[in-house]
Amino acid sequence: MFISVVVPVYNVEKYLEKCLQSLIEQCYSDMEIVVVDDKSTDRSLCIAKKYEKYNNVKVISKEKNTGLSDSRNVGIRESRGQYIMFLDSDDYVEDGCIFKIQEIVKKENEPDIVYFGYSEEYESTNEKYIKYGYVSQKDKIYTGEEFAIAELKQRNLYAAACFGIYNREFIVRNNLYFESGLLHEDELWTPQVILRANKVYTSDYVFYHYLRRNGSITRSGNKTKHGQDMLCICKKLDILANEIKNPELKKYMDNHIAMLYMKGMTEGRLYQTNMEIDRFYPLRKVCFKKDRVKAILFAFSLRLYYRINIMKTQG
Repeated sequence: MFISVVVPVYNVEKYLEKCLQSLIEQCYSDMEIVVVDDKSTDRSLCIAKKYEKYNNVKVISKEKNTGLSDSRNVGIRESRGQYIMFLDSDDYVEDGCIFKIQEIVKKENEPDIVYFGYSEEYESTNEKYIKYGYVSQKDKIYTGEEFAIAELKQRNLYAAACFGIYNREFIVRNNLYFESGLLHEDELWTPQVILRANKVYTSDYVFYHYLRRNGSITRSGNKTKHGQDMLCICKKLDILANEIKNPELKKYMDNHIAMLYMKGMTEGRLYQTNMEIDRFYPLRKVCFKKDRVKAILFAFSLRLYYRINIMKTQG
């Protein structure tokens, strides 16, 4: 089997049918759809079960609500495809995309990871923008380290797992599962996956429709846990960075971690909490001049750093 599409589900009754229908209508047989319901309290599981009449659809109902990371891990373990795609249950894919993706994979001799473009679509305004899960050169083969350097030297490492496909054997062999219980889990998982990859391909193909909806987990009101988890991820990324032998990559990775640390403090408004924050942590890591200025301000005053960042966002 070529590909397993893992669809984690939690309280998305308004969107799920469109998501699953976009997969069913692919007219492609060498694919399975693994739906993992995270103890939804709405009609999501009922909607998903209607699709069990299709031979290539498997619906798994978890006994407890344990979060997105655990749902994806269940999907990985239950998958049988050569490749895995993660499709968020409020998103959908383009007609005929699976066949096109298989052609790309064969042409590029089966990379560990293939990254694609996506259409970012805003529910409240109906605006649409074509974007990519990377900023490096399109239609190019990299090693994992080469790709990481190409991204990080441009101060980027876009984290979303759903904008790529991944060789399942590569994921399982390297024990590359998601960290359960964390928000922003992709910020940890994506660097881990890239740095272990032998072959990464950047495709210019756009097929994923990414919905920016009101009330999604990434836009929820209470941001404290978001910020706390981001700082926790930084500490885990420190361990990964300390294993890097390439000094250029290590330098860029440290800068990336520093920026995540400052982003986590800002997003979670952690200056208002009792959480211990190392004000000098980013300053010890940054390598770009533009980021050094930010790190100096962060070290001087967390509150001032937060206010200036909010003013820039609102301005």
